[in-house]
Amino acid sequence: MQQHGCTRSTAVVRVLRNLLKYAILSHRWLREGEPTYDDVSKGEQWMTESGYDKFLRFCEKAHEYGCALAWSDTCCIDKSSSTQLEEAIRSMFRWYRDAHICIAYLADVLALEGLHKDVWFTRGWTLQELLAPRAIRFYGKDWKPLGQLEGKNDKEDEQILIELSRVTDIPIPDLQNFSPGTNRVQEKMVWASKRRTTRVEDTAYSLIGIFDVSMQVAYGEGDWAFHRLMEVIIQRCDEWGILAWAGPPSTHSSSVTSSRCQLEASGGLSSPLHMLTASLPLQPPNNGHER
Repeated sequence: MQQHGCTRSTAVVRVLRNLLKYAILSHRWLREGEPTYDDVSKGEQWMTESGYDKFLRFCEKAHEYGCALAWSDTCCIDKSSSTQLEEAIRSMFRWYRDAHICIAYLADVLALEGLHKDVWFTRGWTLQELLAPRAIRFYGKDWKPLGQLEGKNDKEDEQILIELSRVTDIPIPDLQNFSPGTNRVQEKMVWASKRRTTRVEDTAYSLIGIFDVSMQVAYGEGDWAFHRLMEVIIQRCDEWGILAWAGPPSTHSSSVTSSRCQLEASGGLSSPLHMLTASLPLQPPNNGHER
């Protein structure tokens, strides 16, 4: 049945999306006191932790945007479950994209002019948290908006977009409407090269959604994670420039960079990617166990 150009199923989906719309938090973790999944499960016992105020303010902002649901990575992922952790990492980009609003809390700044000073722009995971959401709102450490007070989406605020592009070197069109995929690999790696992760494996895992690829999550594998990411990208990418890099090679293949930080433009390569990678030894080392 179709009425006014809208099917019944489409109408149901719209109603459910409105009822179940959620806000999602992007933030830099505290060194200690950040509420965890276990803390939240304890009920009121964790409310004295230093991270509680941030969580409470986030929930207040979610309510202001008409969201009955709020999602924060530290509180909503049971990291003791490897299955749940892997699902979260592989789904993270989609969760941020589907959010009604992303609340980005910048704990180091009070005004837009100081945007470049915030550590949020140096962390690996926050790259996809910047690119994935359709709507994002930046708040300073006093929880006041960094953009125009009447604004609802900072991706529509020209002043903020200009400053974001200046700080990140990401073009404004990508900040507004980023499309994940294995195109423009070098450019995306340059964006990522300015950022760091606490765990070496997250250098790769934080880029899964940006490149829209699928790979197993296995903490403990070290820099093999980035090598596997490159392998998956190479298999799907036809841009020969992906092999234009400088610095030490991966310990697993002399043809692949050991780090996203070393990928850079080069005019010295002229062969198509599929020809250059035809003989790459991209298999795990035969050391008696799976990587």
